Amino acid sequence: MPSNKRNNKISKTLPTVFLAVFCAILVCTVAFSFILSTGKIEGTSPVPTAVTTTEPVPQGPSKISTVTLGSAGDVLLHIPVLNGSKKSDGTYNFDKIFTYASSQIKDCDYFVANLETTLAGTENGRKYSGFPCFNSPDAILDSLKKAGVDCLLTANNHTYDTGAHGVKRTLEKVKEKGFDSVGTRRAETDKKYIVKDIKGIKLGIACYTYETEYEKGKALNGIPVGKETAPLINSFDYADMTKFYEEIGADLTNMVKEGAEITVVYLHWGNEYQLTPDSHQKEIAQKLCEMGVDVIIGGHPHVVQPVDLITSADGTHKTVCVYSVGNMVSNQRRNLMGLKTGHTEDGLIFKVTLSKYSDGTVLVEKVKSVPTWVHLYSGTYNVVPLTKNLDGKAADLGLTKSSTGLSLAKGSYERTMELVKEGTSKCNKYLSSVPKPDEVYESSVG
Repeated sequence: MPSNKRNNKISKTLPTVFLAVFCAILVCTVAFSFILSTGKIEGTSPVPTAVTTTEPVPQGPSKISTVTLGSAGDVLLHIPVLNGSKKSDGTYNFDKIFTYASSQIKDCDYFVANLETTLAGTENGRKYSGFPCFNSPDAILDSLKKAGVDCLLTANNHTYDTGAHGVKRTLEKVKEKGFDSVGTRRAETDKKYIVKDIKGIKLGIACYTYETEYEKGKALNGIPVGKETAPLINSFDYADMTKFYEEIGADLTNMVKEGAEITVVYLHWGNEYQLTPDSHQKEIAQKLCEMGVDVIIGGHPHVVQPVDLITSADGTHKTVCVYSVGNMVSNQRRNLMGLKTGHTEDGLIFKVTLSKYSDGTVLVEKVKSVPTWVHLYSGTYNVVPLTKNLDGKAADLGLTKSSTGLSLAKGSYERTMELVKEGTSKCNKYLSSVPKPDEVYESSVG
């Protein structure tokens, strides 16, 4: 019995003991947690804790914008081209001309073409006309805009074909349709150039045409230009190049003041139907290189001429130059020309890719030459972009719409590449070798 009483006492005491132990453990745990969180015990120094810090990694310049500038040659609307675009109701639609080239045009961020005609309208008895004095329907602007063209060159040897009225109305219609333009102006106080911001890269663009020899002033296409209109057309006289260099020099200075990071000059120059640049073209190109021009794109010969990379005399500057991008569209068929080789049917879409870096550097990084050919069938004209292997794409490019389309297109591609391949490669070899800001930085920290 005594033992039973003792066991009963223990059984009654154990829960109380367990409870006391549990509370003691809980208090210790809370206290220890507090010490860990505060890092100190009253009356003692703080307990040091490990702190991990990550130093910021320096960031070098990075590419922030890339822009492709595209250019094409002469939009030369001879009467057969007009007739091929005339509808049964007497209106005109030129969309078919650009059906196949539009994808190449729209592939560029900004595209420039030479409007080698006037838009003088048909008021006061005027008629649409082709060579030698061009006057075309306004509808050509709608089709160029639809195709993706952004800017039109309005200074060429046919600018004054319909007189002062034609110069004025052409520019009015070009602006009305939403194009940028360069080459002619509404007033002498207007700028001779434009500075265009394209995706954060500012391009300074100018356009000039050669003048016809005339003792009493300016003449274009053999037509004396009126005194009031003459200052509104950007032009140069081969007999007085000093004046031209002063004018273009002022343009370049002003472009840079307005923030231009790349300068592009379009020139209507050279000799018609010559496959190589003449001495004037070479002299002008070299001079503009010395003046710091980055890109020169030429027209007027109605054939494609070579691409080249020009170096300044002191070796500090290089200029990409294509002496002629040929015709974009025309009726200059080989059977109608003294030049029977077909070169007048050929053209070039010339693409220049520019890149901008976060440190403000802007570079010409590569160029691309895309040959084009004007395919004529059943009175329809198509500007067709060409590649090396055309067989598989013939139907997609409309080349099967005529029995000779594919073979003639292949011939056109070979002709053009023979002229531009070497120079295009030369440019790209140099441009790829130019140190890029991000590459320079990686090399310096590597």
